[in-house]
Amino acid sequence: MKSIGISRTLAFAVLLGFSAWGCSSSSESGGGSGGSTSPPAGSGGSGSGGSSGGTSGSGGATTTVPSGGTTGSGGESASGGSSRTGGRQGTGGSSSRTGGSTTAGASGGGRTGRGGSSAGTAGTGGTGTTSSGGAGAGGAIDGGGTTPGDGCVVGAWPTADPSKAGPYKTITENDVGPEAGEADADTGVVPRFTMFRPDNMAEVELCHPVITWGNGTGSTPSMYGTLLRHFASHGFVVIGSNSKNVARGTPEPMIVGVTWVLEQNEDPSSVLYHRLDTTHIGATGHSQGAMATTKASGDSHITTSIPIEGANVQRNLHGPAMFFCGGLDDIVGCSGAQSALNAVTTLPAMYAELINVDHGSWMSRGTTMSAADTAFTAWMRVHLMDDTELRSWFYGESCKLCTDSAWNIDRKNMDQ
Repeated sequence: MKSIGISRTLAFAVLLGFSAWGCSSSSESGGGSGGSTSPPAGSGGSGSGGSSGGTSGSGGATTTVPSGGTTGSGGESASGGSSRTGGRQGTGGSSSRTGGSTTAGASGGGRTGRGGSSAGTAGTGGTGTTSSGGAGAGGAIDGGGTTPGDGCVVGAWPTADPSKAGPYKTITENDVGPEAGEADADTGVVPRFTMFRPDNMAEVELCHPVITWGNGTGSTPSMYGTLLRHFASHGFVVIGSNSKNVARGTPEPMIVGVTWVLEQNEDPSSVLYHRLDTTHIGATGHSQGAMATTKASGDSHITTSIPIEGANVQRNLHGPAMFFCGGLDDIVGCSGAQSALNAVTTLPAMYAELINVDHGSWMSRGTTMSAADTAFTAWMRVHLMDDTELRSWFYGESCKLCTDSAWNIDRKNMDQ
């Protein structure tokens, strides 16, 4: 399918639904395996239009398990994008934690440390899980780390190829967490969340970073399942709002998802109990979800962000940001991403234009990860997992993306 054809179709949809923020969802069909299964055929829209497209799901067995309530929450204390994280110390099985030292706001990117503490509140559980992905594996420790109570170890992760599925079998949990955002216009149901995570978390020594996801208008996380399962296969815990208008709601659904996951980290009955790296949380989303990502990145829990096909100026970032756009996108365009980069002053930031894709054709096809999804995975690994082997993709005078003719790159504070 030619990307320019998608643009015209999406543009036509804009005229039909101008009052909507952006993209329309489509059905998901199964196929593939591992963290890189079949992708959506189309994409979400923008703040002014809609589009269509479907997804291909992942392979693996399907099982349903209960998911319990929550107590406790993680803490917060903002810092810049330093190359290593500060330590953190847990209190064992208690419902509160205290943070370690925070890192300085260096401009070299990498892991961003945060300390802080907070008390938890009750949450809600959910049911429905789908297993997919490759074989499970434990994570090795690269250098020293800190152990939060009786749980995992915070430390650098072993490097991995971002274009391929990671080593972890994944599981998808549907309708978990609290209600958040606007009620569905057709059903009146307030949406909850979908969580994508490694299946064998208790067997992994390292603490798992978190990514909060935002959909394009009219879409749900299943439309982006290929990318979100790919993240999970690499060790990330992804919490995706089921809201089809994720930029609406107070508090914002993307932040509600983060809060709930942090609460789960302090709930002894939760599978996430003391398994999360609460100091390294990323935000990303498409179209309207990109706008929501920009807003969410002002929250001090968010230490890196990737708005995809849409961005607003955010002057309160707490870590490095990649502003992505497709060079053929005639629905949202690239001006918002350029303005967002221009507004950054001291933190590492990248304007990343993949020249020959449009508003939706950046997504993966088949079992091969697209150039965009591969870059997103590499970015999250560098900034949330301290994968230093991938740092040269983005940093340095001759970074990998900078010298790739498929990309048009502009950067701030990333020469080193």
